[in-house]
Amino acid sequence: MSTLTDNHLLSIFGFDKDNIFVGGTEGTMLHFDGNRWSPMDLKGRWTVKNIWGSAPDNVFAVVTDGRILHYNGNDWSVQETEKLPPMTGIFGLSENEIYACARLGRVLRYDGCEWKFLQTGTETDITRLWGCPEGGMYAVGYDGLILHQEEDRWIRLTVNSNHEFYGIYGFGVDDMYICGSDGIVFKFNGREITKMPTRTMEFFLDVWGPSKEMVFTVGDLGMIMYRDGDQWTQIESNTEEYLTAIWGSSDEDMYAVGDNGLILHWNGEDWSDQAGNE
Repeated sequence: MSTLTDNHLLSIFGFDKDNIFVGGTEGTMLHFDGNRWSPMDLKGRWTVKNIWGSAPDNVFAVVTDGRILHYNGNDWSVQETEKLPPMTGIFGLSENEIYACARLGRVLRYDGCEWKFLQTGTETDITRLWGCPEGGMYAVGYDGLILHQEEDRWIRLTVNSNHEFYGIYGFGVDDMYICGSDGIVFKFNGREITKMPTRTMEFFLDVWGPSKEMVFTVGDLGMIMYRDGDQWTQIESNTEEYLTAIWGSSDEDMYAVGDNGLILHWNGEDWSDQAGNE
């Protein structure tokens, strides 16, 4: 059992190998400074679903209680917003263009001053966001939902799927990955959305990679897979805990977090449990 926390960890975001945030249930927020993991005070028993920041003193976290939290480099506080449904994801293109998503098809945009709702045209739960300056924002969710923002509108993209999508990550407008229930992984090249073989029915809960050549998915029962050409190959994780999120600073420094306080570290060769090392 982890000596850091027994709570489930659900999200991870970092700026470099010496500045990493991990969020979870029961008000859990951990910070890694390059030497040790330390707990942070969120001033509430929030369940942190996703984290994003433009700088170490400008970090945002969304929580299931319908709140958006902000870290100014010293303290966490609750942002002033309208009443929100349970929040699920957050991603930004700059400090003045940040998007947050929630259940019931809700998306908000932050312009550096305030959060405002956007019209998405759907009430389907949205789970994650990703975007790039040249291509705009994308959102994924339940029932095979994939949305693309075009100016002030969100357009639903056509995909032959009713899966629950839990993760999206990309390297540009022509190189994106979407993962979800029943072992599903899609690749989107900006024109076509193509299903990739994974040979598993386990749920994938996140997808991320340090480069186009090295992409990982994580999920149920300690599942970790990496993209091997046009298919996905499993890597030994040495755990059966559910893995919920992945991030890294390089191809030799990655973390996967999950249930019961689990923090796995990839050193370029294998995954090892880091949560017991305070």
